[in-house]
Amino acid sequence: MKNLDVIPHLEDLWRYGRVLTGNDSEADDLVQESLVRALSLARTYDSSRPLLPWLITIVRNTFLTHASRVHSLRQRMASFADLCDSALPPSQEHSAELANVGRALARMPTDQAEILHLVGVLGFTYAEAAEILGVPIGTVMSRLSRARAALKHNMENTDDGASGHLKLVGGRDVAH
Repeated sequence: MKNLDVIPHLEDLWRYGRVLTGNDSEADDLVQESLVRALSLARTYDSSRPLLPWLITIVRNTFLTHASRVHSLRQRMASFADLCDSALPPSQEHSAELANVGRALARMPTDQAEILHLVGVLGFTYAEAAEILGVPIGTVMSRLSRARAALKHNMENTDDGASGHLKLVGGRDVAH
């Protein structure tokens, strides 16, 4: 190992790594990983030959190995994404329904929308919601009951004169 004096070659190795990676930080990582490999392969180095070409070869091979792994990972992720996309139903109906719920909530009084959000969305218990709002539990229960009824009413009756059905691409009607 005494023949592996890499210090005089560090700048050349880093510059070469920079050419391969196009990035200072990645060049640092590449050279560091390459030097670790070089040290682990030190017994295979032929000291009758120049050190720099041997080190450059290790940097290049390290880069190609990493690039191959990244490419393979990207291909696996793309294949996985394709499988997931075909397994998931289109989200248009859900988006339309969510928009309908948002409009129905917007037409509710603030105290009703607030209690629905605290209990229904955030998952607070009645006691926790009562403490947050500074009201008795009975008031929370009453507001929640009125809020649920108002939400159902608002979902069934639109203010914009719509028929209560949403026309989707493909010609299917969906009640909201």
